[in-house]
Amino acid sequence: MNVLYATDENYVRHAAAGMLSLMDSNRQAEALTIHVLSMGVSPDSRAALERLVSQRGRSIAFYELGDIRRWLDFDFNARGFASSTLARLFLARVLPEDVERVLYLDCDTVVLEDLSPLFALDMTGFDLGMVAEPTANKARRAGLGMPVEQPYFNAGVMLVNLRKWRADGAEKTILDYYKAKGGNLVAPDQDAINGALPGRILELPPRYNYGSVQLYYSWKAQRRIAAPTPFMDEEAYRRGTEKPAIVHFLGEERPWRAGNRHPYTPVYDRYLAMTPWADTPKEEGWRAYYRCFSLFNAVTRPVPMVRYRVIDALIPAFMRMREKKLAAGKRQGGHEK
Repeated sequence: MNVLYATDENYVRHAAAGMLSLMDSNRQAEALTIHVLSMGVSPDSRAALERLVSQRGRSIAFYELGDIRRWLDFDFNARGFASSTLARLFLARVLPEDVERVLYLDCDTVVLEDLSPLFALDMTGFDLGMVAEPTANKARRAGLGMPVEQPYFNAGVMLVNLRKWRADGAEKTILDYYKAKGGNLVAPDQDAINGALPGRILELPPRYNYGSVQLYYSWKAQRRIAAPTPFMDEEAYRRGTEKPAIVHFLGEERPWRAGNRHPYTPVYDRYLAMTPWADTPKEEGWRAYYRCFSLFNAVTRPVPMVRYRVIDALIPAFMRMREKKLAAGKRQGGHEK
């Protein structure tokens, strides 16, 4: 079992909590190697991660990527994300040739279940497997040139068939697509993957990337939002969500922010408490926001389509806020993902 994370120093504590949840939930795995794409992770943090992993009888390997921009022949607008978000596109370039299948996980995930059924999936004919994100609006999907029968997928969890990915030249296909779009996409690498690989993505059950979509929208609402793109039948959706295997803390629902009410925050807190970063205080300045957000969710619960339209309209403002925060972090010498 090979699992991949990508992190900088700012996100390393979240990656540590995620790694512990992964190892705890997959104790039965005969072999488990954690691979880390590093963008400036400090020697002390590397040593801390090595101790956490080796104490549980597992192995970890680091790959220092440096500045991602040096691997691109075009400029791009990160749109409020750190440039390190593109790191996962280069996984085939840095992982050993004998790694034929790898599970990429964002740092803001926790693993709750045995992942061996996921690794056992038949991926014949597919470069990777991902969970659908039906709330990506129609205009965005059309702008990416996606065929109407293809769902839009979230890149926070990707099961990569590395043998086929390499044989198909998937990295080049994605980068060529991104370059053709002028390096300007709403969600940089995620949009590029969706637009560049039609028909080459296997749809995974939503339990493998359980996020805000599953928390706040019913099957019926998701099917309506996704239309005219086909959506899984209700029974398949129920089976695919009743026991989350991987929880993804999407959007502003971050468990390390004070006042956050995400139902799986206690899981993150429990694992963070087992790391050297256990005493890191939660980010303040969010309590009023989360009180308003909780009220908004309660009011819109009976009318999910109203909720969707409001959130969709606010996304551009959220993106501008992220860009400003990222720019401020750079001026202060920090990192933001």
